[in-house]
Amino acid sequence: MSFENIKGQDRAISLLKKSILNKRIAHAYLFTGIEGIGKKTSALALAKALNCLEPINGGGCQECLSCRKIESGNHPDVKIIEPDGTSIKIEQIRELRNKVFFMSYEGNYKVIILDDAHLMTIEAFNSLLKVLEEPPQKTIFILITDKPQQLPDTILSRCQNIQFMPLDSKIIKELITTQNPECPDNIEIFSKLARGSLKKASEVLNEGELQLMRKELLEILTEIKTMSLSHILLWCNKWEKDRKGVKVLLELIQFWFRDLLIWKTTNDESLIINYDYMESLKQDALGLDEIYNALKLIHKGLRDLNSNVNPRLLLDVLLLKIKSA
Repeated sequence: MSFENIKGQDRAISLLKKSILNKRIAHAYLFTGIEGIGKKTSALALAKALNCLEPINGGGCQECLSCRKIESGNHPDVKIIEPDGTSIKIEQIRELRNKVFFMSYEGNYKVIILDDAHLMTIEAFNSLLKVLEEPPQKTIFILITDKPQQLPDTILSRCQNIQFMPLDSKIIKELITTQNPECPDNIEIFSKLARGSLKKASEVLNEGELQLMRKELLEILTEIKTMSLSHILLWCNKWEKDRKGVKVLLELIQFWFRDLLIWKTTNDESLIINYDYMESLKQDALGLDEIYNALKLIHKGLRDLNSNVNPRLLLDVLLLKIKSA
């Protein structure tokens, strides 16, 4: 994929192309932004642009041998380092250091892409720092992360930060419908639920019977004050040990209360995600304090879900607290 094919990141792509055209290429870049917005794709597009045999306006031609090798993952001068299990280990960085000072095999630049760079161990960070302090010639490091706050200042200070922005829901809708013409009719809603991440949109759409899940959940939320406890608990039983499904449900609940807050404070229908339930949102009698408290509970639930907690029990407790609020 070339720079021109990357949607919704005009500013980031413009900065990268200008650095190439002006021959002011940094020895290390930090690509930051939420997951699923094109950071890794842009890193590979940059690798193509730097090594293209027939570059076009600061980008790769996509047709030369170098571009095709990078696209297929076979270029000897472009290396992607990813977490080995839950972290990037010092052994991976040591192996990199043993090779990085060699001349390029066939390209103009060696390009080292460290995906999920925040998952480096302390030892790996320290080992990488030694390379960044005295970077080898014609070698570009690209650190990719959605959690830059977890990187040491010593690493951050040696990288040029390129910020990638959340994608507009219209772009997500366009990309999803292009990739999957059989996507749901109400894809616009799920595009908004993705909160700017194409990866998140794909995960949401792949989460089983998502439309039925959302319909059942919103029926419960709109009637929760009058609904029986047994009905709520019976429905929650469906999600026994389904951590991924419960995470999606919590995010859907979060969007519902977000919509309630937006409507009650702005009366602006254009900002609503669950616009197909607009009448229910308008009729909801919850006050702002109750909505704020519900959002706090949901935030805590999403955090707790990352620990060793029973997902169905967590959902039980959350819905019962919302009901009794």
